[in-house]
Amino acid sequence: MKTLVLGLGNELYGDDGVGIEVIHELHNDPVIKKLSQHHSLELKASNLTGLKLLDLIADFDVLLIIDTIKSDQPTTGKIRLLDGSELRHIPGPSPHYVSIPQMIELGHQIGLKMPWIVKIIAVEAKNIYQLGEGLTPEMKTSIPHIVRSVTQILEEVLS
Repeated sequence: MKTLVLGLGNELYGDDGVGIEVIHELHNDPVIKKLSQHHSLELKASNLTGLKLLDLIADFDVLLIIDTIKSDQPTTGKIRLLDGSELRHIPGPSPHYVSIPQMIELGHQIGLKMPWIVKIIAVEAKNIYQLGEGLTPEMKTSIPHIVRSVTQILEEVLS
């Protein structure tokens, strides 16, 4: 199985960059190195959204996305694991935004090989709209926990 771990976010918006930071940490993780010896595993970080992600996720069997999630009363660094089947197929806030399910469906319609297992590690954050580089101290302390969660999920999916 060809697997992609995709960290999404914008490092210019504080904690919104957590997905990208987690990917940087995963490059040196011993569990990832071990899994990479036996599985086709790629780690990518991106600040792209919508249809622009289609090229990144095509040709993979498994997709694991790490991104922030908006919550009414967020606890910085708290993780919610979502299965791709749980994601809503509603349109985004603009015609330029396409949800993950819509993107996968579109990929199938135009004949691309698309992931059949999709997992999202949604990370709660308080500071995702405030301009400013770097993660908050709260989010920085959550990185090891997020990395462990990613590696555990990958071990389960790939076993």
